[in-house]
Amino acid sequence: MAPKDQHLALSSGIGLAGLAVSNFWDYGTEAAWVFKDEIIDSIVKPTKLTAIHHFLYFFQDIENELDMIWKNADDMKWVYTFIVRTLHEVNLHPNLTEPDFDLCIDDHGHFNCACNDIIHQWIDYVNDNQDKIDDLIVHSAFQFIFQDRKFLHDFHLELSRFIEKYMDDIEKKHSDCVTKKKRIKRQYFPKWLTSAVFYRDKGTCAICRCDLSNLVRTQNTIHLDHIIPLDVYGSNDASNFQLLCERCNTSKGARSTTTSLVSTPVWNL
Repeated sequence: MAPKDQHLALSSGIGLAGLAVSNFWDYGTEAAWVFKDEIIDSIVKPTKLTAIHHFLYFFQDIENELDMIWKNADDMKWVYTFIVRTLHEVNLHPNLTEPDFDLCIDDHGHFNCACNDIIHQWIDYVNDNQDKIDDLIVHSAFQFIFQDRKFLHDFHLELSRFIEKYMDDIEKKHSDCVTKKKRIKRQYFPKWLTSAVFYRDKGTCAICRCDLSNLVRTQNTIHLDHIIPLDVYGSNDASNFQLLCERCNTSKGARSTTTSLVSTPVWNL
């Protein structure tokens, strides 16, 4: 089944994606520990909530972000503007009174006026809907990170060390998904995953760039390849796959982590 059209918070998402990627090497290990159980559940079999999602949740907290903005703001009008912009982006439209800054006599940041009371109602609304807001921003950020095979490679290479370290815990929780060699067992690839990787890689082999769309001639066989192979403590996490042709897949080897930085831009400069 094809994915349904969905409202995405792409502006907030790209901000979160940039924050997470730039801080990966400093906080990746800590994030993996905080979300250890969730990550273990996501890596044994392909699920739509990936290890990348859990990594992003480590950085996303709209309640904390809003609290920091409020504590450091010189003008509550700026806090209100941030709230309205965020709620609009996540498609939430509260039936709340709006502050009238033009008629307000407080010209010192709206900290001691009726506007302040109204803005705090909006703050409460954001906090009450925190999970819904964070979920959408995280999934929006994932749309960007999923496009970056280089980061996916680096992320899953680090994750392989996590898997090796906690293999006993993984086996205890998912014994049917671990081999005798203490590696995660290969699983069936669901249709939604194959379609997502094919769409991201534009029907092209990630390594040799040959066309795998088979629109005219069905001469190339499509292979879904683990970016970090299972044999070197890779996983079945849905973000650990790339599209390869048969020749590149069979020559890559069970321990190679080869990928490519080449992609197809919307236009060339």
